[in-house]
Amino acid sequence: MGYRSYAMAQQPRWLAEYISSLSFDKEICPYVLDVLAVHVRELERRGFIKSSEKLLKLIENFDCTKNYEGYEDIHEAIEYYLISASEEAKQINLGKSRNDQVATAIRLRTREEILDALEALYHFIKALYVKAKRYRETFFPTFTHLQPAQPGSAGLYFSSFAEELVDSFPLLVTALKLTDKCPLGAAAAAGSTVPLGREERCSELCFEDLALNALYATTSRAFALASASALLALSLPLTRFAEDMFIFSSPSFGLVKVPEDHAGTSSIMPHKRNPATLEVARAELSKLIGILTFQHALLKGLPSGYSLDLQQMTPSLWRAFSIFRKAALVLADFTEKLELDEAKAREFLRFPLQAADLAERLAVRGVPFRDAYARVARELKKTQDVNEIALKILGEPLGDPLLSRRAPGAPGNLEPVFEKIYEGIERILFVLQLRYKYQNCPNS
Repeated sequence: MGYRSYAMAQQPRWLAEYISSLSFDKEICPYVLDVLAVHVRELERRGFIKSSEKLLKLIENFDCTKNYEGYEDIHEAIEYYLISASEEAKQINLGKSRNDQVATAIRLRTREEILDALEALYHFIKALYVKAKRYRETFFPTFTHLQPAQPGSAGLYFSSFAEELVDSFPLLVTALKLTDKCPLGAAAAAGSTVPLGREERCSELCFEDLALNALYATTSRAFALASASALLALSLPLTRFAEDMFIFSSPSFGLVKVPEDHAGTSSIMPHKRNPATLEVARAELSKLIGILTFQHALLKGLPSGYSLDLQQMTPSLWRAFSIFRKAALVLADFTEKLELDEAKAREFLRFPLQAADLAERLAVRGVPFRDAYARVARELKKTQDVNEIALKILGEPLGDPLLSRRAPGAPGNLEPVFEKIYEGIERILFVLQLRYKYQNCPNS
């Protein structure tokens, strides 16, 4: 039995399965039940059903894990499960549609997924912050074009990723604001003539606001695109960090020691220590590009109003959240456990990392910078030892490569960076408090 039986001929099973969303609906079934319970209570308040008690108990006992073969979607399965036990269940679709119900359920789950993603990101940023503080005075080479460039510290390195993520995490907060608008009451496309309260139902589900226009409420998936876009943008620093760890842990660099529980080995080469977890994370995060491309391709040409194409989008959204969350947690754990080889790092001082420092020292003493640059460049053709050149030109060595960078106001002075990262971590924790609001909703 189903909606089709009232108006259309029986459909071949293979075609019915082709359009069915039952396999997708399991992902949102608990949220669909939450929405339905709120709607049933409103029907009772407005006098369209005598009592909600039995229906609410039935809704609570509905098993989302069962196989409801033969129904087009979970909404149909729930309705006929309720009707089989209560005549009053024939009223439950009064004043609503599958369209606004599913849009509301998707937004409910998306809110929680965003907070889970933020929590995973918090762990990674915190791990970077702790590592940056620990190694703030540890020499660490910096690179441009993957060539040794300037002297830096490991604190500078780790905090660079943390600051970028602190600056970028508000993308997820924006996605959350777009998501936190309630479509319930928009019905199929243009609302309902039944006098039910949209504000009351949406308030029970703890939405911040209403999605006012009915067509927008049921059709738009801008909030889903915003989430997928934010996840992709935030994944880029993660993949760059993973790539760095590949390079820096290779014997040619030897800067990073891969934690043993993150390493894999070879079936025939017992000396191998491969950063296996990072390989998987790097591959998984690359899928976010494909997911976002698919979502844009799906949405770009749809007519206004609901189309079944939209049901194909939600599984990709849950996949995107899962990929990002797992990768961020893996990278957080990797970062917490990694160790640096400080002796190997100092070996990079054999390269002329302080060449720019020497040119600047000459310029500060009155030599035009381009002339100073040219003089240092000519001397480097004779020797790569910058301190030897400095003794020849200045009569003294350059000294501690990090000293000048630690001066107040200098780029290597990490105190302002650490303060910014700490404040960012606190802001994330503040946003995560929304979880208590959602969990304490009357219908959670």
